[in-house]
Amino acid sequence: MYKPAPPRPKKTDIVRSRTGCKSCRERKTKCDEQKPTCGTCVRLGKACERLQPDFKFRVVNRPGSSKGVISKKTSRLESKRQSSPEKHVPDEAGLNDLGLARLDLIKSLQHTERDVFYSTYWEDICLPALHPIFHSASHLARNNRMLNDAILALSACNLSRIKAEQRNTSRMNQSSLSPNLMHQTRSYWYYSSAIRAFASLQEVDYRYNAMVVLTVLAVFAHLESSMGNFEGFYCHFKGLSAFLMDLEEIAGDPVVKSLLTSWMQIRFVVWWARAYFCSLDVLRRLPSVPLPKLLEGSFVSSLYERRVVVLSIMCESHRLNYNAVLKHWSSQKESNDWEQRGQDTIYDGNDQLNYYIPLAEEARKLDEWLLHLSLSEKPLSIDHNIDDTPIYFQSYDAALNYAYYALARIMQCTDSIRHLSNKTDPYSPKSNSEEEPWIRLLLRITKGINLRISASRNSYTIGFSGLLLAALLRCQDLALSLEIQNWLQNLESVQPTEEGAFPVYQAVGVARAINRQKMMGRDMFGVTQPVDDDGGTPKVTAYNSQSISTVLLHSRCRVSGELFTECVSIDLHG
Repeated sequence: MYKPAPPRPKKTDIVRSRTGCKSCRERKTKCDEQKPTCGTCVRLGKACERLQPDFKFRVVNRPGSSKGVISKKTSRLESKRQSSPEKHVPDEAGLNDLGLARLDLIKSLQHTERDVFYSTYWEDICLPALHPIFHSASHLARNNRMLNDAILALSACNLSRIKAEQRNTSRMNQSSLSPNLMHQTRSYWYYSSAIRAFASLQEVDYRYNAMVVLTVLAVFAHLESSMGNFEGFYCHFKGLSAFLMDLEEIAGDPVVKSLLTSWMQIRFVVWWARAYFCSLDVLRRLPSVPLPKLLEGSFVSSLYERRVVVLSIMCESHRLNYNAVLKHWSSQKESNDWEQRGQDTIYDGNDQLNYYIPLAEEARKLDEWLLHLSLSEKPLSIDHNIDDTPIYFQSYDAALNYAYYALARIMQCTDSIRHLSNKTDPYSPKSNSEEEPWIRLLLRITKGINLRISASRNSYTIGFSGLLLAALLRCQDLALSLEIQNWLQNLESVQPTEEGAFPVYQAVGVARAINRQKMMGRDMFGVTQPVDDDGGTPKVTAYNSQSISTVLLHSRCRVSGELFTECVSIDLHG
């Protein structure tokens, strides 16, 4: 055995210190390192300066003369590589695997970053515009990839429509803006992933994950509605209806009721979008949208359930009113028969049964709805002596609900219907004064809201632009009509794309055309399309599902009482 090596002898007994003072180091004497002044500096009367470590980073470039040295090192490395075992040297395939692994890691990090970005946008922007039940959906999504992808798809879709891009277009019936392509593409990716996961569910999954399935279907409905995809929306509607029929035992669950409430709000949005604009025959055949029994009489539950109730009343009143009015323009044969009768009939038995009694029933429901409003949902103050002051509310949602109430009252007025049915009665301001107070109320509500908030909070409900366009067709006062047009133009300057899923520039163009007819001495009653397009195509590259260049305006001459149907061009660019 070899003995341990003897210890290396010290060359000197001097112990060098790196913390001595500067003066001692220059004199090469040992410093006792006393603080604040060492003994040597005190004895010599010198300033004792401490040395501080100095770290400097430098970039060193090898000079060109060192090529020989580098080549020698390279040759040594090459010989070492050749003499080393093969397993220590990664081959080309190994390097490729390493590169792919790094690429997968980068993609994974990017994907996670996108998820966090759209999740944050969902919580900050989307949730305030949705039913509160979707707050709990965010918690469910943490453990369910399908629901998470559906939520991220809706978030990216909303962002794509808020962040508009400029585009080159020569078509006069389209805006120069289009949805953001990057966010829209990501929305499609998330949506496709969620659809694939949904399609792979088994029957047992539907029963054990009923709440997740219902939530995913509700999110799908909101997405299809915001894109104007009527076919896709009704596909999910059929699926939801069949699912609830199969699982009747969960119908009484509060979560199911809340999800159904959010679903019904979207149904009314789609119904409203279909009513503007379609052909005259389609408009008269539009079916009503009844509330599910689970939501009937939901007056005292929450603001959102009261919203669905007032939306139901408003849409049904709108349907009955338009059917009563537009029957006079529904066909040339009916118009000729109407003129041949030449009688001063205000209404017949069929009118009473089909329009007036149902409208009175909707008015009774609206009275009951108003009685159940909480103080926080009522106007803060209303001065009935001043007709143009803004009306404010404690919350934006309360203001929007009250706007639905005002339009429902407008649609329940019957004086204009009776006046229109009486051919020999010329126009008189008194006969059309019933709607005017409610139209003024609606305008005062719109004056009290923030236009930018309106554009973001109305993504999944009927917005003010759609309400004002409906009110404009029942407003026979030219000054009020121009006030409605001015409000829509102000909204267009702030939000030129859409509000409440309704194309703002399209509403402004139609409002201008209506008011031009009113300046000619005509009362307006309806606007339809010459040929129905089934609601157009999904709003993929535009903010309107229908490329409308001309519309039919249905009016009556104030002096002669003659009915007109005129095809006019729509100027969407002022």
